[in-house]
Formats: sequence, C-alpha cells, structure tokens
Amino acid sequence: MKVSGYQMFWLVSISSIIVVSYLPIQLAAEQSRQDCWISILLGGLLMMATTWMMLRVCMQNKNKTLVNFIKDLLGTILGKSIVTVYFLLWFMQMATILRGTAEFVNLVLVHNTPMTVIVMCMIFLLAFAIYKGGITTISRCAEMIGPFFVSMLFIQLFLNPQDMEVNRILPIYADSGWAAILEGTFRSYNYMMDPSIILMLFFFAENKRTAARAILWGTGVAMIWGVLTTLVLLFVTGPNVAAKLIAPVYSLTKFISILNFVQNIDALFIPLWLLGAFIKLSVCLFILSYGLSEWTGIRNWKVISYVLAFVLLVYVIYSTHHLRLSFTLKNMFLISIFYPAVYIVIPLILWAIGGIRLRHKPSNG
Repeated sequence: MKVSGYQMFWLVSISSIIVVSYLPIQLAAEQSRQDCWISILLGGLLMMATTWMMLRVCMQNKNKTLVNFIKDLLGTILGKSIVTVYFLLWFMQMATILRGTAEFVNLVLVHNTPMTVIVMCMIFLLAFAIYKGGITTISRCAEMIGPFFVSMLFIQLFLNPQDMEVNRILPIYADSGWAAILEGTFRSYNYMMDPSIILMLFFFAENKRTAARAILWGTGVAMIWGVLTTLVLLFVTGPNVAAKLIAPVYSLTKFISILNFVQNIDALFIPLWLLGAFIKLSVCLFILSYGLSEWTGIRNWKVISYVLAFVLLVYVIYSTHHLRLSFTLKNMFLISIFYPAVYIVIPLILWAIGGIRLRHKPSNG
C-alpha cells in the first residue's frame, strides 16, 4: 500500500479541515470574542510548527511506522505504553467526529431516524472502505473528493457579502487583551487539524520528501481556511452568536442569498461535508487498526478494523445517551496535559533521541 504526494496532500487537508470545523471556532469565541480569529491564527501556526516537528521525526525513521520506531527509540515496554496514548487519541477523534456527524445528519436531513441507524450506516461505509483496500482506497477517494470539497468550502465563504460587516471584529485586541486571546488559543488549538496521523501515514508515502511538502501544504491550506472562516463568521454573525453556534460552517451556508436566486446552497454543502467526514474517519480507523496489528502481533489488521468498528459503534451510541461523556472535550486534563503531551512533548523527545542516535551512528561504525 503506497500513497503519492498528491494523495497525501488531499488526505491531510481534508482531515485537517474537518477537525478545524467542529470545535475550535466555538471554543475560541467563548474566550476571546471578536478576537477569536487571532486565537485561531496562533493555534494554526502552533499546529503548523507541530506538523513540521513530527515530520522531522518521520524523516529520521523513514521506513518504520510509529509503533516500530517508538519501540526502537524508547524500548519495547515504554514504547508500547506511549503508543497506546496515540491509539486513545485517534479513537477519541473518531468517536467525536462520528457522533457530531450523526447528530448533524439527524438535525438537517433525517429528523425522525434513530441515531443508532445513522451511526450504523456510517460505520458500515468505513468498514467497507477498509475491506476494499485500506489506505489505497481511502487515498483514491480523497484524490477524487478533495478538489471539489476544498474549492466549495473556500467559495462559500464569499457568497454572502451583503451580510458582512467588518466592524463586528472591532476593536481588535482592546476588549480582549492577550490573556483572553491566548486562553482562546490554549483551549482551541488541541482541536485544530491533527498532525499525529502523519506519524502512521508517512510510512505509506511513495516519495518521502514529496510527501513531507504535501503534508505541510495540506496543513497550511486547512489553517488558512480556518482563519478565513472565523473572520467571515464574525463578519456575518458577530462574536456573541459565533460562540453559540453548534455547526458554524453549516450556519454560514444558510445565510447565502444572491439576488434571491442563489439560495439553499447547503444542499451542495451537506453531501460534500459527509464525504469529508468519511475520509477523516476512514484514515483514523485505518491507522488505528494497522497500529494495533503491529502492537499486538496480529497480522490481519482488517479483522482488527472490524472489531474496532463494532467497539466504536457501541461507544458512540452509549455516549450519546450520557451527557457526561459528551462534555469530555472541555476537560482540563485533556486540554492542559493530554493534548500538549501527544502533540508537543512526546514528539520533541522522539526528535531529540533520534537526532542523538543519528549523530553517534558514524562513530559507532
């Protein structure tokens, strides 16, 4: 299974845009109000730097997956323990996006359909993509969907200029101050993009250097889109409404009306959005299944993916009926310890150890 640089670009950009669109804007707006676009910009730059750092780690271990090179660098026991943290991260992401997408579909398309049915249909689609070819199938789907998906999301930002008022983001900085802006960044950057997926995906890249550039470009496109979306949302709704919207990007499409002729553009937006969510969920399911296969020694990773799909189904159905689980995303342990560890601390340690090993390699030989 190999992924070209072009396919890697679309995999990363679609996955990152899907992640950016769910929580960061709302979390930032709650803290920094009309300056939330600055929080999103700072968070995006931080995640770009994190992506670059993770790519350094991947380039040091070009021909190994996360499970293999982390065991080589940290030892089997410690390495396996730390890898489970990334497994937990990917499973949490899948559960969050799957639940959010199912609730979105239930809200805008099929009001009377039980959530269980929607979740089962989506998980069946994920399992089928894994069965047909794993990352090869997923990357080809991303290659086909990506240009339409990204173009549509950028174009729809500029289709309602009559509703935009630039003064809704004023005054800049004066009302919030750096404390509130940085608090908005701190709470939202954890849910912007997801550079951790490249620790597994990079192994499947055909050309490592081309893939590294594609990943950076894909992350950059998602960051630019996130900042523009936040600005447009503030221009249209203002900070008070933006902080309360459950699906801010979808809400923007409902405002579009050009000469009372071009309306209801959400009919185009919804299927593209579902396809984007499918790409993100499929990528997470694949890397989690493949990683668990290496972690456990079970060679048939497809069987593991089917078991994981069932576990995910049970968890999502259970969590939708327990509000306490639904609000774990704002848990301070996750925000202040878990996410900084998986995105910054662990990659820094791996980068440092890998660099030391590479410097001492010639002298040992």
